[in-house]
Amino acid sequence: MKVAKQHAKTANIRKDTLNKLTTHLAKNHSQVVIEDLNVSGMMKNHCLAKSIADLGMYEFRRQLTYKCELYGSELIIVNRFFPSSKTCSCCGHIQDMPLKERIFNCQQCNVTIDRDLNAALNLEHQAALVVA
Repeated sequence: MKVAKQHAKTANIRKDTLNKLTTHLAKNHSQVVIEDLNVSGMMKNHCLAKSIADLGMYEFRRQLTYKCELYGSELIIVNRFFPSSKTCSCCGHIQDMPLKERIFNCQQCNVTIDRDLNAALNLEHQAALVVA
């Protein structure tokens, strides 16, 4: 019973956090950009599968979709084949990058930037192209 209660408590915390985050994004931003990720493909990586399953990516997208519609925000979903973390956000140069590398070093313009920040900037640029 103690283990079941702890699992229920953890699940409720996860649901509450997901609900609050999606509400905050939809209410406070006129435009939200997310990537269409291949979650089933990511689940095949046994090292990441449990962590990815715990995130509830489908539920995040589902809630964000209806809340953006409810609050009048625009939800832009970028194609899963767009190389957001492999493209330089400054010059547009595309280079291969293994998942373990956390810093993006552009071979073309020599910019050094965090991999996730680089991907976020690329998604922002892609959203501007979709809207224009």
